[in-house]
Amino acid sequence: TVDDTWWSQPRREGIEQGLEQGRREGRQQGRREGRQQGRREGRQEGHREAEARARLQQRATLVRQARRKFGVETAEGLDAVLEGVADSEQTEQIADLIIDCADGRELLAKLGSA
Repeated sequence: TVDDTWWSQPRREGIEQGLEQGRREGRQQGRREGRQQGRREGRQEGHREAEARARLQQRATLVRQARRKFGVETAEGLDAVLEGVADSEQTEQIADLIIDCADGRELLAKLGSA
């Protein structure tokens, strides 16, 4: 009918405009959230990589110190022990043992009982 036509066209256009605006805003919000999540994940990954590099550096330092103080055989034994060490507190204890032990046998014996 005539009454349905005069208001249905503007109403339809308004609904379409509202839907399009909602889609645009939804895409923008989705992009913002995606960027935020990407940044969070990137920071977490960077943190994990930095921790892994630090552990490798600590391990290399301890093995080098053991090699200088006790020789290659002890350093190799220590390197094998350090493969299973991920805790920084344990790493610090091992560093102290390198200083405190009189020889490589003592060091490896204490590491074997730890």
